[in-house]
Amino acid sequence: MRGFVELLKTEIKKGLPGTAVQWQMASSDRMIRNFPGSPGPDAKVAAVLILLFPDKGSVHTVLMQRPDYKGIHGGQISFPGGKKEDSDKNIIHTALREADEETGVKQQDISVINTLTPLFIPVSNMIVTPVVGWTEKKPDFRHHPGEVVFLFDAEISKLLDPLIVRTKPMEIHGEMIDVKYYDYDGNVIWGATAMMLHELLTIIKRGNFELKMG
Repeated sequence: MRGFVELLKTEIKKGLPGTAVQWQMASSDRMIRNFPGSPGPDAKVAAVLILLFPDKGSVHTVLMQRPDYKGIHGGQISFPGGKKEDSDKNIIHTALREADEETGVKQQDISVINTLTPLFIPVSNMIVTPVVGWTEKKPDFRHHPGEVVFLFDAEISKLLDPLIVRTKPMEIHGEMIDVKYYDYDGNVIWGATAMMLHELLTIIKRGNFELKMG
């Protein structure tokens, strides 16, 4: 399975699919038209960790549900992550620190593979960098109850199945729009998380390398 990590590193270095591919999983054409395409000088900086690990003979990642607070991203499925703090030496450290706080995965246990295309999220005025990491075995996840409702791991090969990409109407800011999402065992992965995930899956499909262990 170590070969998977090296192949993924090589494939990412060939070039990132970029914003155009991320927006293939955007919520609707109407939202694309209405949102500004680039951040202003007051945009905040954040990072998420797409943590990959072997489990039951294949590659998995971990996602979480945030509490249903009064905010733009309340109750959504997401990758571990959050805003960059002044004490963070770089954006990679932000992703690792937040993942430690939210999932209990220690920074020293994670090998960073690379970063993906930063995604500007207009509704929260946030530029989010996805950081791809790897652990040699499935972590002993211990989620932070104040920040995470639950964690679940998702098999990458199952996320690659086009049949789990679906569309349904959702009310956003008082308007009904058609939202594209990944339906993973009833968990609705949509919005920025789906867009960042889609770029990683596009890279994996492009590389066409093995996700199963013998």
